[in-house]
Amino acid sequence: MPELSRRRFIQAAALSPLVAFLPRGTIAQALAAPAAQPFEFFNAHQAGVIREATARMIPGPLDDPLEAGHPGAREANVVRYIDVLLAAFSHDPPRIHASGPWSDRSGGDEDYMENFVPLTPFQEATWRKRIAGLQVMYRNGIAALDAAAGGDYAGASAGKKDSTLNDAGDFRDVLFVHAIEGFLSVPEYGGNQDLVGWKEISWKGDSQPRGYTAAEIGESDGLDPVVPDVLVASVMANLDIAALAIAARRRGGR
Repeated sequence: MPELSRRRFIQAAALSPLVAFLPRGTIAQALAAPAAQPFEFFNAHQAGVIREATARMIPGPLDDPLEAGHPGAREANVVRYIDVLLAAFSHDPPRIHASGPWSDRSGGDEDYMENFVPLTPFQEATWRKRIAGLQVMYRNGIAALDAAAGGDYAGASAGKKDSTLNDAGDFRDVLFVHAIEGFLSVPEYGGNQDLVGWKEISWKGDSQPRGYTAAEIGESDGLDPVVPDVLVASVMANLDIAALAIAARRRGGR
């Protein structure tokens, strides 16, 4: 949409139903030293392609000088979020459903969310099929981006990256949903590194076990974005695939 700032777009995405159903989680160790840590599903080249592609969707200061002071997918480590999802069944229990009841970010004695809940047989069968399909889509999608960009998507110019990504069809749509999830989800899921996504939209994050007081809820001093209806409609139109995924998760017993 012309004249639509990335900031306004992220604010609108944060208001969408997608954020209420952000899936999956990963242990705290998956966030330690992300730059040096090996990936579980991606090889180094594949991770580089996904890092650059998601950075074109949610650019940060290294991707666009106008974003100085504002983190993007690169800073939120969105590629780690996607890698954790695709490698979920490399662990026992699978890294699908983070436990609770709370983290240690707001006075809790332990981050219970870094543990994972064993799946029922039906849940496991459903999620294995779903993730297997995503693995194929990512392998093929990365190869297609490379080919369309002349052999190395990560090394292409910004303009070439954008045009190539724009023509990526269904893979672009899935990548877009995962970029938003990784930017705004709780950090146990592998993204939102250093809480940069929450800070960007002025949200303090999960508040248990203390909770928010009535004054904090009714008299918040945080950002209250006013998002035009047309912008919300545009975001929701682009998140149709997320709505389908949410419905599938519900049918899968999540």
